[in-house]
Amino acid sequence: MVKNVLNTLRKKQKNNKGFSLVELIVVIAIMAVLVGILAPQFIKYVEKSRQSTDMQSVQQLKSSVETDISDNENIDTVTIVINGQTATATITPKTGTGTATTETAKLKSTGWRGVTYTLDTSTGKWDATTYADTTNKAVNEKSPNKNMDEVFSIS
Repeated sequence: MVKNVLNTLRKKQKNNKGFSLVELIVVIAIMAVLVGILAPQFIKYVEKSRQSTDMQSVQQLKSSVETDISDNENIDTVTIVINGQTATATITPKTGTGTATTETAKLKSTGWRGVTYTLDTSTGKWDATTYADTTNKAVNEKSPNKNMDEVFSIS
């Protein structure tokens, strides 16, 4: 009896040498479908992460500019320009009181539409003055729900 069982197992082992071609194709097809579903979600996640980082960078640039202004009363104009992958802050002093200073933040995400934010030094409020595209203010073309106006409290 035991001998018969062992002989049967040996015969099955000889016949079972690996996966069939059909089994391999089915597994590859399932993996391709999963990658097709998950890859776009992963790409969106990475882009949203970059945009959040960009908004934090601009927030830090804005805070730095506001700190510089509070330390110096001779400021005439302050602008922050966001375009492409760069945010540039320019602080211009009143005439005859010094030279303009510039600070720049490199953004990780591409596609930010051009916009200029100007600080009203008397009220401390930011105003968006110039748009490259009036329908999408400082919005990243890849994700229209991320808007730099949130950083500057402009609605």
